[in-house]
This record gives sequence, C-alpha cells and structure tokens, in this order.
Amino acid sequence: MKKILLTFGMALVILNSYAQTEETKITELSLSEAIATGLDNNFSIKIEKQNIDIATRNNSWGQAGLYPSLTFNLSQGFSRTEINNPTSFVQGAIQSRNLQPSLSLNWTLFNGFNVQITKERLEFLQQQSVGNATIVIENSIQGIVEAYYTVRLQEEQLSIFERSLQLSKDKYNYSKLKGELGSAVTFDILQDKSAYLTDSSNYITQLYNVQNALRNLNLLLGIDVETSYDLTDSLTVQIQPFTLDELYARMVANNSNLKNQYINQEIFKRDIGIARSAMYPSISMTLGGSDNNQVQNLTKATFLNGNVGEAGIKSGNTNYNANFTLSFTIFNGGRIRRQIENARVNEQIAAIRVDELKQSLKNNLINTLEFYRLRARLYQIAIENRQTAEFNLTLGEDRYRNGTISSFDFRDLQLNYLRSALSELQTKYNLVESEVELMRLTGGILEEYETE
Repeated sequence: MKKILLTFGMALVILNSYAQTEETKITELSLSEAIATGLDNNFSIKIEKQNIDIATRNNSWGQAGLYPSLTFNLSQGFSRTEINNPTSFVQGAIQSRNLQPSLSLNWTLFNGFNVQITKERLEFLQQQSVGNATIVIENSIQGIVEAYYTVRLQEEQLSIFERSLQLSKDKYNYSKLKGELGSAVTFDILQDKSAYLTDSSNYITQLYNVQNALRNLNLLLGIDVETSYDLTDSLTVQIQPFTLDELYARMVANNSNLKNQYINQEIFKRDIGIARSAMYPSISMTLGGSDNNQVQNLTKATFLNGNVGEAGIKSGNTNYNANFTLSFTIFNGGRIRRQIENARVNEQIAAIRVDELKQSLKNNLINTLEFYRLRARLYQIAIENRQTAEFNLTLGEDRYRNGTISSFDFRDLQLNYLRSALSELQTKYNLVESEVELMRLTGGILEEYETE
C-alpha cells in the first residue's frame, strides 16, 4: 500500500508541475517579437542611441567653425565726481550716467582648410557612433536568438523525458499486473519501479530547466523574469554549404567591428590634415560697432561765474570698426611638425590594428566554420542514431511484452533511445549556435533577423 501511495504522490507532483507550466503559457512569442522586445528594452542600445544623437548634432558646419560668431554687449555705468579744486572752473559734484551697447562679428575666413577637414572628421565620428550601436545590436540579437532557442531545446527535451516517463510508467503498471497474476517476480517489479521513479525525477528536473531557460530569456528581453510565453518558432536547422572564401569576402566587407576600425583609420587621417592646417596662414575678419550715450547732472556743480549747472545734459558718440588679420606661425619650437608626425604615427597604429583585427577575425571565422562543419556531421550522425534507437525501442516493446527480451534489455533500449534523442536535439541546437555566430562574423545577422 505504501508503494502505491508513493507512486501516486509522485505522479501528482509531476502532473501538478506540468499543469502549472501550461497555465502560465498564456502569451505567444515569436523569435522576431522577442528580438524587437529585447532591442527596445536593452539599456546598452539606449545609451548608444543617445551617443548617435550627440554625434549627429555635432556633425554640422557650425561645429566645424565655418560660420562667424556674433556677440552683443551692453554696459551701463554711473559716476559721481566731487570737485574741490580752486584752479578748476567748476566746483561741486558732477554726476553722470552712460549706456554703451556694442556689436561685434568675428569670422575666420581661412585657416588652412581646417574647417573642411574638421567637418569630414565629424561625419566619420557620426558613422563611428552608428557602428558602435550596430555592434551592440548584433551582440544583443545573437544573445536573444540563442536564449530563445535554448528554451525551445529544453522544451523539446522535456517531451523526450515525458515519453520516456510514459514508457516507464506503462512498463511498471504492466509488471505490477503480471505480479498480481503471479507471472512476475518482486525483483522485476522493483526494477521497473526504480526506472519509473528515475524517469520521474528526470522529468521534474527538466521542468526546472525549461523554467530557468525562460527566465534567462526574459532577462535578456528586459521584462519580468516570471513572465511566461508560448514560443511559436521551433528549433529548426538546414545545413548550409558554406565556403571559406565566400564567408571571408562577406566578413571583410560587412563585419561591423572591421567597419569601425576602417572608420577609425579615416578619423586619424583627418587628424593629420588638421595638424597640417596649422602650417598655413590664418585670415580672420572682425567687424564691430558701439554707441556710447552719456547723461550728466550738473545741478550740484557751480561754475566760476557763480552759475549752477543744468540737469540732463546729453552727449554721445558712435564708433565703427573693421579689421582684417593675417597670422602666420613662423616658428614655435617645432610643435606643429611634432603634432603632424604624431598624427601620422596614430594613423599607422590604426592601420596595424586593422590588419590585426582582420587576422583575428579570419582565425575566428576558420575555427567557427570548421566547428560548424563538425557539428553538421555530428548532427547527421545523431539523427541516424536516434532513428535506429527509436526503431529498436519500438521492436523492443513488442518483444518485451512477448517475453522475448528481459526487463533489463528493454531498459537498455529505453535509455539508449533517451540518450540518442537528447543528443540529436543538442547537436541541432549546437549547429544553430554556430550558424548564428557565422552570421555575426560576416555581418549578416541584422539582415537575417531584421525587425521593424
């Protein structure tokens, strides 16, 4: 009786766990929807978008220095002068107020093509910001795709464990029935019960693996980790006849990291031009104007003839100026030439980094391609192995019930099928993982998983 209660209790735990899992799967989620959600909620992508906005605003002729600067100044003053000098023709206090507005325009007409080169540099900086965002987006997409298919892998493995559990349950019930009829010994019944409990434990553990994989996916999507979804895209794969030459050409042309290094190299080239512009003369123009208005109060001042001054005596003057300045650095201790040489060295360093990155990416590409081919072969072998094991298991069920094979032999067939089925799913996932990595290396992951 205790054995029956234990078995019934284990079954209730399994069914309850599975029921809870089914109840929480209330929303369908495709892979494209998962990618769109993850990209919208990714904090790193949000930061990169802000950096793009900054670089876009900076990419202007005004930031490069093409336009003049216009300055308006306004000053107001008050003064009081006490005169107590016998030789002066006026004695007493003189009060005055003045208001002086001025307007000045400064414009650099030529500074060795610095403006044009700076504008080009700003354009490349904007492209670099977009490239940085692209790298973050590609890495995010790769992570989401792998996490999404990990959930599907765990769910499909759960189905395999469920089938194995059902077989063990049927076999255990069959052994108990034979025991009641007196055609099975207690040892065989206990062996079947042990197999059933083992498969029950495996099934419950796999339920946890499914939920854990789903929580990891939710974490990448930036949503509540307890949110459950019914994933609609299945784990499918089609072996591609990739060639190294084709992939390498695509990588050199489209790899985002390599593109950013090319842009960085162009930025350093512009730095050389900016440093060289200091060797040219600079021509600037200044235009200005000011208006000085003054009001004096002489009511507290006395002139030599004894008369008292008047209030509100106004005076003023207006000034205009126009200046053209030509400046040319004849010698400053070789500072300009050192800046030019340093800029050239930085460009050479950037070129070396491009070559280094190319070599590193090519090595990664070769390794990933070889790994993809290996995983493709392993997947094909796993398919054939699973098919063979499944066929043997089907034959074994009939032979077990006919008494042709023992309980031990049937359990071996069952475990062999379980291992081969799980291996097939794992090798399929591994193949998808390698294909996604090849897409990222060759710059095609955005096109493959493009979302609106």
